[in-house]
Amino acid sequence: MGRQCTNRKKMVPVKLLILGVQNTGKTALCVRFITKRFIGEYDHKKEVTYRCSRTVDQETVDVEILDLPCKSSVASVEASIRWADGFLLLYSITQRSSFLEIPRLKTLIDKTKQSLAFPTVLVANKADLEIGRKVTTEEGQRLAKDLGCGFRELSVADAALSVEAAVLQLIRLVLDQQRPLPDRRSYMLTVRHALTRKLTRSKTMQW
Repeated sequence: MGRQCTNRKKMVPVKLLILGVQNTGKTALCVRFITKRFIGEYDHKKEVTYRCSRTVDQETVDVEILDLPCKSSVASVEASIRWADGFLLLYSITQRSSFLEIPRLKTLIDKTKQSLAFPTVLVANKADLEIGRKVTTEEGQRLAKDLGCGFRELSVADAALSVEAAVLQLIRLVLDQQRPLPDRRSYMLTVRHALTRKLTRSKTMQW
């Protein structure tokens, strides 16, 4: 099952897999990214692939996000991991058990991919429910650092732009890994020079 949001030209394909336990907001995040709308209740029993295009750093990207049902078999999850280029690991700040599940999911990714370096972003959802918080921001940041992941804390319900930023962060990590090594070095140097120029201009304006 798929959903398309634009006409496709020649694009760079990027395949993402979102993983997490039930009631963490996986499907809501996918729909928010694709449509900008928030719908709180989902109960799908089959895997769904969401598809759209985005322009990321002047590259047109064909994005596929695979959302698995919560009761998927280990074999199905492993097959999906092999398919994917990058991973969103989602937990809810109001559900500590969902946070404690993240290391197991990351270990499964590493084992299946036979690599510790696949692009991954850890997403802490439901930041709008502060009164029910069971996982601190600092705990999420520490876990992301330990696992070698990017980190975002956000509310899928409240902030479409934060969802967009989290997914685009992962897409950029995937694109960077897909570049041949010389291109990757050149790209990083270009980014570094641009940041240096920006900082220099900022200091000049201050003085």
